[in-house]
Formats: sequence, C-alpha cells, structure tokens
Amino acid sequence: MDYGYGSSSPIFSNSCNRMSLSMASFSSLAAAASVPVQHLISTPSYDDLLVLVILLFGGLAYATRGIFWDKPDPYYYKWFERPQAAVASLAAASRSTRNIAQKLAETGKQAVIFWGSQSGTAEGFAHRLARDFHARIKLEALVADVSDYDHHTIAELSQSQYVIFIMSTYGEGDPSDNSTSFLAWLKSQPDVSLQDLRFAAFGCGNSNYKHYNAVIDTVVTSLEGLGAKLALPVGKADEAKSTTDEDFLEWKTTLFAAICTQLGLTEREAEYEPSITIVMDDSIDSSGVYLGEPLDSTSTAHTSASSNSIVPLPICAARELIEGGSKSRSCLHLEVDLSDQPEIKYKTGDHLAVRPINPSSEVTSLVDVLGLTGREHISLMIQCIDPSAGKLSLPSPTTISALFQHYLEICAPVSRESVLSLAQFAPTSTTKAYLLGLASDKTVFANFLAKHHVTLARLLRHVQAVDPATSWSDLPLPFVIESLRPMTPRYYSIASSSIISPRRAAITVANNPRSLLGNDTVPIPGLASTYLSSFLPSNVQLSPPSYSQIVNPALINTSTPALHASIRRSTFKLPASPSTPLILIAAGTGIAPFRAFLHERARLASLHVQNKPVGRIILFFGCRHPDNDLLYKEELEQLQGTLGDKLDIVYAFSRVDGAKKMYVQDRVEERQGEVVDLLLEEDAGLYICGSAAMAREVGGQIGEAVKKAKGYDDEGLKKWREERKRAKRWQEDVWG
Repeated sequence: MDYGYGSSSPIFSNSCNRMSLSMASFSSLAAAASVPVQHLISTPSYDDLLVLVILLFGGLAYATRGIFWDKPDPYYYKWFERPQAAVASLAAASRSTRNIAQKLAETGKQAVIFWGSQSGTAEGFAHRLARDFHARIKLEALVADVSDYDHHTIAELSQSQYVIFIMSTYGEGDPSDNSTSFLAWLKSQPDVSLQDLRFAAFGCGNSNYKHYNAVIDTVVTSLEGLGAKLALPVGKADEAKSTTDEDFLEWKTTLFAAICTQLGLTEREAEYEPSITIVMDDSIDSSGVYLGEPLDSTSTAHTSASSNSIVPLPICAARELIEGGSKSRSCLHLEVDLSDQPEIKYKTGDHLAVRPINPSSEVTSLVDVLGLTGREHISLMIQCIDPSAGKLSLPSPTTISALFQHYLEICAPVSRESVLSLAQFAPTSTTKAYLLGLASDKTVFANFLAKHHVTLARLLRHVQAVDPATSWSDLPLPFVIESLRPMTPRYYSIASSSIISPRRAAITVANNPRSLLGNDTVPIPGLASTYLSSFLPSNVQLSPPSYSQIVNPALINTSTPALHASIRRSTFKLPASPSTPLILIAAGTGIAPFRAFLHERARLASLHVQNKPVGRIILFFGCRHPDNDLLYKEELEQLQGTLGDKLDIVYAFSRVDGAKKMYVQDRVEERQGEVVDLLLEEDAGLYICGSAAMAREVGGQIGEAVKKAKGYDDEGLKKWREERKRAKRWQEDVWG
C-alpha cells in the first residue's frame, strides 16, 4: 500500500491507462477522418491544425479526468447524513464542562479530589481516596485531573464542598506535566477570592531532592494567600524512605477524622465496593482486543506537548558496557531506530520513556494462585460503574494475561493498606487473623517487608504457606485489578546527539538489583532494567525490521526485538552558543546525556560553526573502578583526542584497592576555585546528572565556594542560584 510513490501508485497507474486509451481514441479518430498522418505533417491546412488541437485537448482531458478536474467531492456523503447526528455530537461535547462547580452540580458530588501526577502515584491515591470516601463515610467525591478544568472556577465552590489536592513533585521541584498550568495560574496572582474554599492537601515527593514536595507547598501557600482555608496539616510522602504508602495512609486517617468532625458524619468499617465491572466473553473478535498495544488514555493536551505517542521502536544495537558484566552488576547501552516513525523527533538532552513488560514467571504465578489458569486468554470487558469517573486507565477489551503482563504493576511491593483490604476476603479465620496481625501495626509490617520480597502473587502464596487450606480462587477480579497500579513508563536520559544521530536514540541502563534490608541474599531486580537487559545480543538476534513488521507491531515480537516507548521533552539542554564553557558533573549512568553533549560539541568543533571556537569543558565523572565500570571509556578517550585542550576529564574512583575513596564532590572541592572562576567570570553552564544525593552535595559545595568568593549571605546565594537557573546556566537531571 505504498500510495503516491513510484510505479505502484494507483494514481500513476490510472493515469497511464487513461493516456493509453486517449492515444487509441486519437488513432481511431484519425483513421475515421481518412486523413493521412504524413499529409497532416507535410502540408497542414487550418482545418487540419484545428482537428489536431481538438484531438490533443480531448485526449488530455480524458487522461486527467479525476486528477485535475471532475474530482470526487470528499464531502458528498454529507448529503446523506442525518442532521440530528451532528446536533447529538455537539450536545455530547457541551456536556463535558470545564467548570468544576458546574461539574459537581451535574454529578451530585460533594467533594472533588484534584490530582497532579507524573508517574501515576498521586492519581492512584486520588482514586483510592474517592473509593474510601464512599465506603467509609458515604461521601461522594469526583476525581479530577487538575488540567481538565478552568482553574478560576474553583472560586465558585461552596463551603459545603470539600476540595482535596494530591500533587506530585519530581526532579528539582518540578510540577507534573498535567499540573504545570495550574501552578502557573497560582503564581500569576489571579484576581479571585477563595474565601469559601475549604481544602486539604497531600504531596508526593522525595527528600533526597533539595526542593522536597515543593509543588504541594506552592499550592497550599498560594491558595491560603487567596483566602482559602486549610482544613488539616499538609500530608507529605517521602519516597526516599520508601514510606509513600504509609505516609498516605496516616494522612488519610487524619483526613477522615477531620471531615467527620466538621461535617457531622460517622465513619464505619469499610467494605469493598468495586468501581469497575468485568465481563468475560470469548465471542469478542480477537482483532479488537488489547494484547499489549500502548494505551494513551492518560494523555492530555499538556502531556502531549511534552511527549510523543507510545510506539514500537525496533532495537538496532545493544551492548554491555561493564567488562565481565553479570546478573548482579551490569550496564547496557541500547539504541532504538526511529527511521520508520518520522513524526517522532528528539533533541539532545531529552528522555526516552520506556514502557516495561512484567516477567512471564510473575504473570504465571499470579494467574495460578488466583485460580485463573485456563481463563487467562479469554477476552474480557472492563467498564467504570460510575460514568462520571472519567476515562478508564486500562484497556478494554483485553485479557487477564495481557493485563498482568503489560498494563498493571504486578511486581510492585504490596502496601499495608492493601493487606488490610485483602483480609476481608480471607477464606479462613486463620488467614484473616494472620493478615490483620501482619498489617495492623506499621512496625510489624515494615519488619516483614525487610525480610520478604512481597509482590501480590508472593503475598498470596506466603499466606497459603501459613494456612494450606487457603484458596484465592474466589478473590474478586475487580479487587485484584484495583489493588494494582497501572503500568507507568520509566524515563532514561538519551545518550546520543540529535545532530549526529537524529534517527537513532541511545540510552544507558544500569541493572544492579538491590537486596532486602533484612536479608541480603534475596535480590530485588528492577523491572525496567531487567526487561531492557533481555535485549543484549546474547539473548536476541538483532536484524533490520521489515515494513510489514513496523505496520503490525505484533510481528516485531516474533522476529525483530522492539520496545514500546516515547520521547519526553526535557529542559536539560546545551547553551545556544558553542563557545559557552561547560562544567559537567556525573556519576554512574549520569554520564548518558553528557556523552551526547560531548559528541555534539566535538562535531561543532570540527565544523567551526559560525567561526566561533568551542568553549572549554570540564567533565567530572565518578564510578567505582577504572578497569571494571568506567562507562564509555574508549569513547571518552577518543573525544579527549578530538577536543584536545578544550576537554578536561576529571575522574573520581571509589573502589580502587589501596586508594582513598573519591567521589565527584571530592574532585569538585579540589578544583572549586577553577569551577567558581568559570561560573563567575566566563558565564559557564553548570550541569549535574546522577543521584539526587550527589547533586545536593555538589550543589552545596559549589554554593559555599560562590558565597565565599562573592561575599554573599544565604539570601544572596539563593538569589544568585535562582538567577542562574532562570538563565539556564544551572541545570540538573537527577533521580532517587
């Protein structure tokens, strides 16, 4: 179906056929007129020329019919459409209001839970809270994406309506994609009064970052500044301590107590009420069933501006970067081919958002312990019971096997709250007592998690070991699905330059399973890193994909390896001028974007862009050992040779026998005078990539050095740092 290109084009073929017919018509007419061609050419008369012109134009007209004239009307079908269909469509569109007060009135809800989420955690908490409101205090709440409603309409909410904000912070104080506009609106000092607004707030963050839970702090401060009243202290989750679920549970308990007191409600023991219905139907046409295809149900106008669609990307290169890499310690360089996705483009410094796949062993284990063996491939339909709940975040129709493999986080640890909910379905009194004893006390549960790697399947099997009479075949499937979070993408800094390699994007993936705190013999493999490591050449055969495999992603799984991913825009960018000096600080896989930066600067240096010399670059790079895990060692040596004295690489090794442990912050401290001069005298760009803890240490050292050099107090240093960040001269891409 290569329409419009080459001789296979239907338009080209039809044109040739018509031209042939027109030439035949011309010959017939000429013969019928008994006019010898030689006579027409040698001694043409006026009538002869007229006949020739008429024949020529007639043939051309016939050949080009439908191409340049008498083309079919693309809107011809509208003559046969029913006018009421268009009216119905407009009516449906009008029902989707952006006024949150009007939406609550239409749905009869008494509260709204706004969420701003990047990885899905805050969104999941919002839906869980809405279910608990209904089950425990009979309060009906609307779960709302904060970007789906006009922000100023919150001023129209009454004092009797509760508003809850659950907002995530990622990176160095950045809002999620869907909450960016809301934060901008709050910071613009809008001319609204929120005297009647009563709200509660919970933030998802990580204390390893300097601006821990900055988004929820901004929301609370701004709303109070507009007159809104905070109903109870702000709740904050801390992923650095792995207590996110526990922090939410404690805050939620306080929230329910406050609401019951203020609204005169009575809390009761929660009983599970499903928010979705599931119907198995093996008569559904398999061609329309989701079996792993991407589902963009969570995309919004705001997320689409920063991300492309999720598509299958063929893997064109994969290699191990650590000499003698093993299952316990490995690092992968992987490249994906964008050639057959012309709409997908990336820029140096962007991220690749990879959607991982759960291991088949975990899928089989969960199917088996739930007693679903033999039914895992039957098509099923999933629907929301409440039509106002919004778009379902799971595919339908699909299968149990596909849900567990592609769409749900079945490898995530089980929360204490989920264990408490599971107890109500315990098939025996022994099982129920065990689950309640395990989850009723957070210290007991924390000690249990320290010794056991607990996914849902492993927890169910563990309980069966405690009480062999336990069977989970009657556990409601809606409960299982609602207890698991939807699969979310994992973000990797792109390690290639869009100038040098525009149609091949590379990432650097560390695969270092961690161990249980209370049992270091039990490894906990990372889901995405383990999945991506399966693409190493020893495990797969890499070959270029065919056109049919790109059109039909299902074929890729059987021949050419591919992964589902998208490009996510980033602000982590090089300065516009190649002459701007750079200070690059990385540890471990934080080298990934700097590999791209260095290759790009080397190319610009070879081209002498705008007759400007390339600015000086200092790269501080930390790893364990120069012989074992110095990533991209040969490339860095080549780049050193290409850029010459323009590139200065300063290594920090932390695991060299007989030598003092050195980290990048130690090397930065050794050369802080040089670093400060570049920042203050030459307007250098400072880039930090790696762990948040490392970035905080390095940032603190550089800040103290600048503070001393300029004579700043704390407030002066803060203003200087903020000014550098606004000017894109201080950028960080950090995690964990």
